[in-house]
Amino acid sequence: MHDSTTPLKQLLEQDREQLVAFEGKKRFYRRDFQRHVSQAAVNLNQLPHQDFLLFADNTYDFAVNFIGLIITGKNIVLTANTKPDWLKSIRQSYQVVISDSSDEDHLSVTHYLNDDSHTPEQATPDNDSLRNSILQSATLANTIASSTVQFYTSGSSSQPKAISKNLTQLLLEASTLDKLFGAGIQNSKVFATVSHHHIYGLIFRLLWPLLYKKPFNTSTLLYPEELVAASQRYSDICLISSPAFLSRHDKQLADMTLTQCFSSGSLLSLKAAQLTQQQFNLYPVEVFGSTETGGIGYRTQANNNTAWNLFPGVTIAVNEEGRAELSSPYISAPEYLDDKIKIVGEEQFQLLGRTDRVVKIEEKRVSLDALEQTVKQSELVNDCKVVVIQQHRTFIGAVVELSDSGQAFLNKHSKHMLNQQLKNLLDSKFEAVAIPRKWRYFDHLPYNSQGKLPVDTLIALF
Repeated sequence: MHDSTTPLKQLLEQDREQLVAFEGKKRFYRRDFQRHVSQAAVNLNQLPHQDFLLFADNTYDFAVNFIGLIITGKNIVLTANTKPDWLKSIRQSYQVVISDSSDEDHLSVTHYLNDDSHTPEQATPDNDSLRNSILQSATLANTIASSTVQFYTSGSSSQPKAISKNLTQLLLEASTLDKLFGAGIQNSKVFATVSHHHIYGLIFRLLWPLLYKKPFNTSTLLYPEELVAASQRYSDICLISSPAFLSRHDKQLADMTLTQCFSSGSLLSLKAAQLTQQQFNLYPVEVFGSTETGGIGYRTQANNNTAWNLFPGVTIAVNEEGRAELSSPYISAPEYLDDKIKIVGEEQFQLLGRTDRVVKIEEKRVSLDALEQTVKQSELVNDCKVVVIQQHRTFIGAVVELSDSGQAFLNKHSKHMLNQQLKNLLDSKFEAVAIPRKWRYFDHLPYNSQGKLPVDTLIALF
């Protein structure tokens, strides 16, 4: 049976000269990480509190405090954002805030920690004796078994939703990733365009690299130009990214070769996958799953592939009603998915859209997924999302990411003519009530920092 304590024990006891994290000329080795975690554990052991909200933009700072909270048996709360109203709505879930944000008073930070202040002015404790007292095999096993990480995600509704994960489930996912993909990025440095505050970023850009000896960059890449600059300095980059970033293809930026690229958060369009292959010399490994389910499957779209491979230990069964039931080591009990699934092999499946995206407009059933897929067939369109708008009447609105040819069409003609062009595409397949009445056009869809398109963000465009 997999011992979840082993990678953590090794992280805190072995390979003291191994590089953990870096940023510019700054380097953090395991000896630094062990010292900083030891001090964090001392600080945390002095506090009577059990539930801690952890929000730190710097991934190294976050990692130090994350592991410190774990080995002291504390519970961790992670949040999608730190907006005042959002924090107020989840305030009952935590007692203390740990953050590296010094300019956000509404966080009510109890401990301000950054890479220059892990160790206060007091004398540093004897690290070896401290680790020996904390990391006794039975003690660590018990604390890991009892530790939980509570994610607060907005999903598609933008309302806080609490999802608790046992730490051992997260460690198992990291172990699975290393078994599947570790050899391919053995000598890589990990960069990311996604936050470590949600489950995808936490596992892919932090736990996997941290526990399996893959140095990670401490900051988040926000713009394609930053990735280009990194590629000019490092030739061995593994990128943890999302469709929100990968869809922003800039022909003016230099091509580069990555050792690997992962994408999750939403589905990556075939066009975006092909453009990524052209620029990075590989198709991204796309990961399908959610905070609730953990990872379900993965694929690349090379050769126009549409099938997903199930992660080891994950199974999907489709019942007589067509509902897909998921069994996985990353969830406590089997649960039904809101995705329509077609099983195409013992370990493969295809996604056919969401079961919860069939709506009624004037008593007519309309598949929002089918609408989007049809609009995306146009050469004028890179991507499309449709939403139901409730105003003086109920209708459908379309938010469209234009292709280069679509932008050229809009510039040459008019928005009205572009609307009509896309409506004509839908006219032969859908009833009149299903055709969007209002259209909004963008260079890129308005994904948030989590790689999501919240429904209220889209509705606000109308």
